[in-house]
Amino acid sequence: MHRSPIAIAFISIFVCANAMALGCMGGTVLISGGSTYPPLSWQHEGKLKGASIDLVTKIFSELNIKVITDGGGPWKRVVLRAKHGKVDMLVGVRRNPEREKFLDFIEPPITPAAQAIFVRKEDDFEYSDWSDLKGKVGATTLGVSFGSEFDTYAKENLLIEPVKTINQNFRKLQKHRIDYILAPLLPTLLYAEKSGYRYKIKFVRTPFMIINEYVAFSKLSDCRQHGDYFKKRISEITADGTMDELLEKQYLTW
Repeated sequence: MHRSPIAIAFISIFVCANAMALGCMGGTVLISGGSTYPPLSWQHEGKLKGASIDLVTKIFSELNIKVITDGGGPWKRVVLRAKHGKVDMLVGVRRNPEREKFLDFIEPPITPAAQAIFVRKEDDFEYSDWSDLKGKVGATTLGVSFGSEFDTYAKENLLIEPVKTINQNFRKLQKHRIDYILAPLLPTLLYAEKSGYRYKIKFVRTPFMIINEYVAFSKLSDCRQHGDYFKKRISEITADGTMDELLEKQYLTW
């Protein structure tokens, strides 16, 4: 079908506009986050839900701003979308120097999260510190950061293979292609339960890290103007126990 130059130009403008975040000045904000990270966020019927979504929805409603979520997706891609201004805010994101270049992190964090080492049920796995991971083959999911200190240590000292999904790592572990998985404790246990791996794996009782989860604005979003209000409200919501209630509610929902 032949289209006039004017029609083509209009279509191009429309596509470019819809590739970008909505922006708070228009009364609507576009949120993204991990699609496999319950109870903080996960994908349901093409949209994200979870405790972190409930939190930001509550705060934005106080500003008369409507929250729209996308479906999340592979974490590396989600972070890139925020970097390029295609979403206004990320939820459940970890802080590191590289991300601080394009994200405004809101203090305080919304919750601390234990990061665990998962191994085969039958394996003995002695662990006391990071050096115990040397000489073994580990795995994570693409785009995951455990903070700048560990990320640097892992790059220089460890062999860790990233893949797209946690289920891929479960399969690799069972096939003895890797020795351990590094992953957030609670979400990984929930996914292991659903995918039939719960009684085929176990986690090392000593967490290899406790890491903070944040919400962060894209530096290309006009929603950054609400940063101070978010700092105030997140401080109040985490202090008065409301965030714990949201986490428990979504854990039970999942």
